[in-house]
Amino acid sequence: MVPRRSGHQIDSRLFLPFDKLLNKLDGIAWMAPFHNADLVHAFNRVPIGERKYVISFESHLPRRFGIARDNSYTDWLTREISSRHCRRIIALSHYARNQFIDQTKDACTAEALKAKLLVRHPNVLMGPDVDPLAAELAEGRMDELVITFVGSHFARKGGCVAVRLAQKALEENLPVRIQIVSSLTVGASVWTDPTSEAFFKPYLDLLDLPNVTRFDGLPNSAVRQLLGRSHFSFLPTFSDTFGYSIIEAMAEHTPSIATPVQAIPEFVMDGLNGLMLPLDVDELGHWVQPEGVKHGDAAYEAFFAEEIERLADHALAAIRPYIGAPEKLLPMRRAARLTAEKMFSPAVSGAFYDPFYERVAAEKPSSDPQNTPLDVSSPTISDIEDQLA
Repeated sequence: MVPRRSGHQIDSRLFLPFDKLLNKLDGIAWMAPFHNADLVHAFNRVPIGERKYVISFESHLPRRFGIARDNSYTDWLTREISSRHCRRIIALSHYARNQFIDQTKDACTAEALKAKLLVRHPNVLMGPDVDPLAAELAEGRMDELVITFVGSHFARKGGCVAVRLAQKALEENLPVRIQIVSSLTVGASVWTDPTSEAFFKPYLDLLDLPNVTRFDGLPNSAVRQLLGRSHFSFLPTFSDTFGYSIIEAMAEHTPSIATPVQAIPEFVMDGLNGLMLPLDVDELGHWVQPEGVKHGDAAYEAFFAEEIERLADHALAAIRPYIGAPEKLLPMRRAARLTAEKMFSPAVSGAFYDPFYERVAAEKPSSDPQNTPLDVSSPTISDIEDQLA
């Protein structure tokens, strides 16, 4: 979120997340007192009592998960981010911006909120300048196509699709290896999943296939190396506010196979820097599920299984042209890395945030906060398509 290199002093402060006291209070936090900051940059949670702050968010603001109806608490949250204390509202994606506008459209302060809303993508450290697979791909060496899935929520992020893809490739004797990095969290605790753990057993059993390699847990540096040595990362997710493993893969020169949910179409373009699998989404980018069906119902299990099967079939069709064709991967890997450099590098983040912090810190707290012409929103993949091509 914040720049990794800055001309300013950026202090990370301890805070009290009130959701540890009550889940429904996820939208607020109290910072440790006696700090001497010129400006506070909060993330997701409204910082109680701060004189001047900006707030970044990934999907919903204010956060009110588990609160179905407006009440004095949610009204106060909206008033707080509408106040002069909140100088800017920074969506981490254009999806988040659209979600925020839709969420606050009925607020009496909707226009004031929109006036200080902008988009800045997160930033990730860039991997090595040289693609670790460039030499062997240029020489035509690729014994098997290696695809890596990363995600703690196994089913939500597409792990079931990954193992079915492995099974289908094995049945056709295709040289495809699937690598899984996951704690295998599934079931009722995940908002997209069928609630019965028995539903997932056939998919978890596929982890024992000879062309599947599973890692229980790895440090981020090891995951990044694994992604860099893969031909594709794999995130056929049903719900992801951003898809951070995709941009980490891009930073390691690796394109991704993904679904067009939420923010992902902002940085993955099919055939250019990755492969996009079809998934039915609404105008905001949310996965469309059958109405009136609960996640514990047999009908939902059948629907979920059909979606897994359909995505696995599409994934198999999408990767076929790249099996045994290393020369086709090289331009896609170059475009993936260039996307990371243009959209998510620390250099891009710092170039925006350093002068931004200076401008906002200098504003008088009595002035009405709104964007200036210098508060430029992040581009989408369409904006830099010509540079990538």
